[in-house]
Amino acid sequence: MKMVVLKFIFWTFSTSALLVFSFSLLKSYERPVVGTLLNPLVEAKSYQLINDTQQPTVDPNITPTQDYRVAVLKKFFHDYNLPLTGQEEYIVQQADLNGIDYALIPAISMQESGGCKNIPSDSFNCWGFGIYGKTVTRFKSFKESIAAVSKSIKEAYIKNGLTNATLVEDRWTPSSKGTWSYAVNYYIGKIRDYEKKITAS
Repeated sequence: MKMVVLKFIFWTFSTSALLVFSFSLLKSYERPVVGTLLNPLVEAKSYQLINDTQQPTVDPNITPTQDYRVAVLKKFFHDYNLPLTGQEEYIVQQADLNGIDYALIPAISMQESGGCKNIPSDSFNCWGFGIYGKTVTRFKSFKESIAAVSKSIKEAYIKNGLTNATLVEDRWTPSSKGTWSYAVNYYIGKIRDYEKKITAS
């Protein structure tokens, strides 16, 4: 009987200690800081999604079709061999119209569909926009989808203070737990790298 009591006390103490340790671990766990990369060996970078007025200086005589941002997207789309090739100027126009970072629409497309390489047939929907379960939102063209997604980001996200990828993720795809915003920030960073090369040349 004494042995049974001792075993019960030991079991109770061990279980309690394990529970306390588990709860302390859970309490110390937090979601990655806004925009933080999931790989701790890589420097974290978070980007604001609103239009940046502090853009690199360019020739004041430049025409809209020579906008450095168009050149950046042309190079980016070419190097990744993306179906969005030819939509560069329209993406920049829609970004300016809606006050969002021009790199955002391409970055989301990279995360959602590999840059439009893997989308529902005849949908022109590279952004997972209105796609859930058996529901698929289809557009008539890339232009129509770019305009719709850009406007939606402005109206439903930016205007509500969701101005970085992690905040957008919480509403766009809440089950992602950081991977979506990581990828979007990653591709915005890639586009920024193209910016540096093109504006420095």
